[in-house]
Amino acid sequence: MVEFNRQERILKLKIAYYGPAVGGKTTNLKVLYDRARSARRGEFVSVNSQQDRTILCDLLPLKSGGFKGLDLRFQLAAVPGQAMYGPARRVVLRGSDGVVFVANSATDRWHENVQSLRELQGNLLAEQLDPNTIPMVLQYNKRDLPDVLEIEALDRALNGRQAPVFPAVATRGEGVLETFAEIVRVTMEELCRHHPVMELPEGQSAADWTEQAILSMFGTTRLEGLEPEEEIVPLDLPESALVDETASERVMIRVPTPEELARPGATPAEARSPEALAETYAQASTELGFAVTDMREERDRARSRLAEVRVALQLAEQKEEGEIEDRAQRIVSILMRSASAANASLLLTTADPPQILVVPPLVADPLARTRWGAIHLHELRGLAETRLEEAGAMPELRETFAESEPAFEAVALVPLRSVERLLALALLYYRPHMVLPTPDTLDHVGFLARVLAGPLEATAAREAAASAQRMRALSRASAAAMASMLTRLPAGAGRRQTLVLEDLLGPLRAPGVTVTIQSGAPAVVGDASLLRFAVATLIHRCEVVALERSVTPVIGVYAALDDGLVRLHVWAGAGSAVVGAPAAVALTADSDAELSAVYAIMALHDGEFVAPESQGDDAHFILQLAPAQA
Repeated sequence: MVEFNRQERILKLKIAYYGPAVGGKTTNLKVLYDRARSARRGEFVSVNSQQDRTILCDLLPLKSGGFKGLDLRFQLAAVPGQAMYGPARRVVLRGSDGVVFVANSATDRWHENVQSLRELQGNLLAEQLDPNTIPMVLQYNKRDLPDVLEIEALDRALNGRQAPVFPAVATRGEGVLETFAEIVRVTMEELCRHHPVMELPEGQSAADWTEQAILSMFGTTRLEGLEPEEEIVPLDLPESALVDETASERVMIRVPTPEELARPGATPAEARSPEALAETYAQASTELGFAVTDMREERDRARSRLAEVRVALQLAEQKEEGEIEDRAQRIVSILMRSASAANASLLLTTADPPQILVVPPLVADPLARTRWGAIHLHELRGLAETRLEEAGAMPELRETFAESEPAFEAVALVPLRSVERLLALALLYYRPHMVLPTPDTLDHVGFLARVLAGPLEATAAREAAASAQRMRALSRASAAAMASMLTRLPAGAGRRQTLVLEDLLGPLRAPGVTVTIQSGAPAVVGDASLLRFAVATLIHRCEVVALERSVTPVIGVYAALDDGLVRLHVWAGAGSAVVGAPAAVALTADSDAELSAVYAIMALHDGEFVAPESQGDDAHFILQLAPAQA
């Protein structure tokens, strides 16, 4: 019966293909395998005799593309039709969620069809499955033979429960996909009625979901007349970074039958095949087939993740070119592919003001376009780890997604952080019924984000340096004018009020700027606006120095009582991401209009200003003020 792995978000359904020998069961699975998209199919395993006749089972795993956020997978199993393999048929039928009965339309196969259907009903009862209620579809195959029974005659003999019927010529693909689509539909309808986890929301039907799932797996709803096409999936990733993956193949295991063992010289024991042993053998083979598929999926997932890490590292090592938006687009494309998201955007917090970059075909970010979403994005700037938010668990998110086009069901939030701050927040969106990422996948995406944060920070630092240089050139004239005005004011012309250091310096705290005040440090007297302007000017100067030395700005402000004076220290600390070779910076006050304004402000307050003495010195400035009288 249906298997549900809640931790891995995997739902497995088993569909058994049953019928008489040489009826076309294996052909059905082979056609489905040949025409399914490579990303949706697993290994096709056949356990055959030396004459290529199925003796245990044929196994074909298919992936639906998602159901209510779950990874819904179909395990297709075709039973052997020959009479001697009755125990194997019962074992393969065990745990089935739906059954396709493949009948041979040839006139001379009438009795074999009837006998096989009776055996099916008996085996279902033996496995505690009700033959009258289990989802079932009948396929009347081999309609191209010269002497076939009429559909009505086959119905009278085989279809007492009025199950859906499809005529077919499996060798040409006719009726194969229609049969599979119908068994998927009726099975899903039955399971949705009996399992709350599979119940569809109001307004959605199993038929609609089935149509989308078939298109996702095969790209069409009819196979006849279509030739298999090579799939071309465009990816904005360097081909050299991807690991060559071996395409899925049909795996055939040949074992000798009892008759083949009974050759001259064979012992009687070799020719005997007790029923208990046969059942055990069939069960082991079935489980082995599905285990092979699981192992292949784990291998492919590991290869894919390794390729993604290599691409991320390659991007991190590339020589920087273009604007930050270009690099951000490449970064979010890697994260989107890794998380198997439908759409994505990036909240770039290094921009001033922060901006949203959307990845086409998305034209607007679903969260940023609403008031609640904008507030939520602001609150998420402190997010440290990747997490998944689902509309079903958040009413506000459900309302926001209800207004979006296209519709979405969930969003994965992936922070890209440096040591000190959030650089960007990737928003990876999932549409209804898409497979949502597991915790393991979210951990992998989070690891990629940490790798990709480096190049994003480097690009942001370079752009900030260029912007600072432009602003510096523009501000020199205004700073010189302000310094000239301040020097003309008489001493004590500024406002005089007692200023608590926390009130004076607290508003200057910002990402990348740390303000620390010594416990018990006294207040000062002065003009709050002018003193705060002086400290802000020095913070800005430290940022410029750090960027010109190709390090990320980390600014410290420290206030303390020292030798009877209140000293305000402003300095540039070591950045977290070195982005180029260091450069010497001139800091002499007589050549800098901005620092001249600071000198003038300190003169109005009877204080002192200490700047680095020579080129190449650390950016460490000190403002000295007299403490307020108690």
